[in-house]
This record gives sequence, structure tokens and C-alpha cells, in this order.
Amino acid sequence: MTRQQAARQTAPASARPYAGKSLDARRAEQRERILLSARDVFATRGYAGAGIEEIVAGARVSRTTFYAFFENKEECLLALFEFGVQRLARPVLEAVAATAFGDLSPAERIRAEVGAVAAALAAEPAMARIVLIEMVGATPRAERARVEARNEAARIIELQLEQYDAWRRRTPLQRRVASLAAMAAIGEPISDLVATGRIAEWEAVVEPVSEFVARGLIAPSD
Repeated sequence: MTRQQAARQTAPASARPYAGKSLDARRAEQRERILLSARDVFATRGYAGAGIEEIVAGARVSRTTFYAFFENKEECLLALFEFGVQRLARPVLEAVAATAFGDLSPAERIRAEVGAVAAALAAEPAMARIVLIEMVGATPRAERARVEARNEAARIIELQLEQYDAWRRRTPLQRRVASLAAMAAIGEPISDLVATGRIAEWEAVVEPVSEFVARGLIAPSD
């Protein structure tokens, strides 16, 4: 027996490779397959109409494997929402960072960021449906998770407003309300496209949404 073979025999199960992958890596892949299958099932059937059997069939795993990761369908939805928000937020945060160090005007920054939000959601229409539509009121826990994510997104807008003198003179409540209103102005038109199966038309809404948001956020009167 070689030293390498002896090491494999004495290694913990999670460290032993199978088909070139450790148990931990294989489990991570299984979990992601379940989440992506759940995304498609929830997007097609809705949360209430989705069944675990459909999810595991799409993921090519057993019910036992599903319950090794998630206690029930709600836990799966919550994990999917977190997974989806992370995926969708990445290009948006990159756009926010990019505009922060350029020579863009406030209106140009708004347009670039609105475009990034719309493009990210359009690139993953099934995930967009989960995040924008299926989470709304699905369960009390789902609604709390959705509100928390909304609050985090609104905070990004608040931090941007604080860079401008006109908004620094306003109260925290005024900045908070403006941030939430801006989010609604961006989110509702895109949600409508998702709900009506027209998300491919996302580019058409970027300009009017950007103009509307800019009118509310740029140079507010004291």
C-alpha cells in the first residue's frame, strides 16, 4: 500500500474524493441543484402549488437528500431567496461601485444603476419571479426575509443620498422615505414585466424609470 492510499483510507469521509470531488463538494452541488430546481418549480407553479416531489425530480435527488438540507418547503424557499438575492445583487453592487468613482452626473448614475438592476433581473427571469413576486406574502417568515432584503437595498440608496449636501441637510426619516420610494419606483415596473411575462422588454423601462427617480432624488427643495 502506498502512502497516498493509506492517507485516503484514514482520511475522514468528507475529505475522501469520489469521482474527483470530496463529499463536501458533492453535497454543495446537490444543494445547489435542489435550489435551482426549486426556483423553476416555484416560478412555474407558485409557492403554494409547488410540491417537493417535483423539486427533487428536477434536482435528480431523493426526498431523503432534500430533507438532509431543508426541514420543509418553506426552508427551501428561504434558502432560495437568499441564494437568489446574492446572485442578483452582485452585478448591481458592481455597477454602484463603478459609478461611485466615475465622472457621471447624478442623473447618469441613476440611469446606470437602474439599468444594472433591470438587466440582472432580466438575465434570470425565474429567479426574478421568486424574488419579486413569489416571496410576497408566501409565509410570515418569507415576508420578513423579503422586508429585510428590501431594507438592506434601501440602505444602499440612503448611503448614496448622504453624499449630497441637499440630502445631508434632510432628516434620516426623509432620506429613508425617499430611498424606499425610489426602490418602489424601480421595482414595481420591473415586477409588472416579470408578472406579465414581458421581462425581455426591460430596456424600454430603464429611461422612464430613471427619469422619474431622478426627479425625486436630485436637488430636492428645502
